[in-house]
Amino acid sequence: MKPIDQLSPARAGAIRYILTDVDDTLSYRGQLLPQTLQALYDLRDAGMTVVPITGACAGWCDALVRLLPVNTVIGEGGGFRFQLDGQRLSTHYWLPDDDRRQQRQRLEAAVNAALAAVPGARLATDQPLRLTDMAIDIGQAVSLSRDEVNALCAVLDQHEVNYSTSSIHLNVWSGDHNKWRAAERYFTTRLGLTTEQIQTQVLCIGDSANDEPMFRALPLSVGVANIRHSLPWLTTLPAYQTEAEGGKGFAEMAEQLLRMRLEAKAGMAVT
Repeated sequence: MKPIDQLSPARAGAIRYILTDVDDTLSYRGQLLPQTLQALYDLRDAGMTVVPITGACAGWCDALVRLLPVNTVIGEGGGFRFQLDGQRLSTHYWLPDDDRRQQRQRLEAAVNAALAAVPGARLATDQPLRLTDMAIDIGQAVSLSRDEVNALCAVLDQHEVNYSTSSIHLNVWSGDHNKWRAAERYFTTRLGLTTEQIQTQVLCIGDSANDEPMFRALPLSVGVANIRHSLPWLTTLPAYQTEAEGGKGFAEMAEQLLRMRLEAKAGMAVT
């Protein structure tokens, strides 16, 4: 991973969209810092569209899309997209309603088996606010060891479910979606971008294993400094890294990006 300041002004100048994880990427130790919120406004004012894309629950995502300077939030690892048009909020699910209902029983059986195998493991406190997945707490209200997380995963491997870790949760779901597939659907169906445009105009930033599909898909990928905690679960690393952790790292990325875009514009004016 290269330092974020090695991103060239030309590449920075082409960026129009930013996919950002939320927990420990936008947030810093559970808080949204003033400089991070300001960075979101600065990016929007510079003409860039920021899309939070998170494993967090629907209840949390509803608050995010209404409170932050964003119009789109992709939640529960890609299980749905909240779209705010003016004051109207619409929900776009990855799976049709019938498929979600049919797969719910299988999902619950897999998670209950995993919980029974690891004493101390429990559902995330936000589980009642989830629409499409289930979340096991591994680092929020409780702290599980790497061996305990691996034991949970070993049980889930015996069932026909998908799972991925964030910095705080082990998210479990049915369906062929992940963060990247949901983001790609948004870019192609909502915005009409081509594959080439996505590759040059979209930057992603994150810190966890559930961000890895985005790291694989996008050449413009950034990890905040605390990504080092996820290295045991990652096979593909982001191209760039910030010096600061969490929301401080997001603000660092935004500052670098905005500065480089100004440099790119200045270079075009000179030529």
